Amino acid sequence: MTFTAAQTRTWTKLYEMLEPRVLAHGSQDYVTGFKQLDLPKDEIPSIAYLNEKITPATGWKTVRTSVRYSDAETWYREFAQKHFLVTDYIREEKELEFTPEPDMFHDIFGHLPFLMIPAYTEFEEMFAPAFLRADEEQREDIKRLAWYSAEFGLIRQDGELKVFGAGLLSSAGEIDRVMSGGTPIEPFTVESVIAIPKSVWEFNNVLFVADDIDHYKRELARYFDGL
Repeated sequence: MTFTAAQTRTWTKLYEMLEPRVLAHGSQDYVTGFKQLDLPKDEIPSIAYLNEKITPATGWKTVRTSVRYSDAETWYREFAQKHFLVTDYIREEKELEFTPEPDMFHDIFGHLPFLMIPAYTEFEEMFAPAFLRADEEQREDIKRLAWYSAEFGLIRQDGELKVFGAGLLSSAGEIDRVMSGGTPIEPFTVESVIAIPKSVWEFNNVLFVADDIDHYKRELARYFDGL
């Protein structure tokens, strides 16, 4: 796929804005995957480039889609096949610090470094089987569990607060707000998370922290195993 000069310029500006933040505040798994994936700064990486790195590492592959926001059922049916959908839409320059709509930069920069890490893909692979067998009410719970873990989760690492969620890792404005103490933070439990609606159009009013990735897996399993 060919991208315009404006799209490439937006990618580069976002990369330059986010790289120092994610290296300083990202979880160790993310930082390790980020370095291994070695995303280019001055051009948008192709699907072929991404899959040459990701598939040998974890068996996952990226798939380009023209859909700007895939519905949850489509998303998780692809997840069940270890396919990660990457939209061809990228935000406008006026939305550099925050966009309410997940774009190509979010998909690639926020999520894909984690797909280099087997321990992380084991966590992601928990969601699709649970979602696809759940009823409608349970599916809404699962969306919130994904939102406050894979998208906007936090993690404790050697006593320090680190960013775990891809939505945070691709939003300079929200990283800065969280790391400066501007967002209330509570322990991640199923009961706490499913009581809080997703915050799509503005920064999150509360976020949740886990002790480590195994903490997330235990909490998810506690809910998913009962479906």
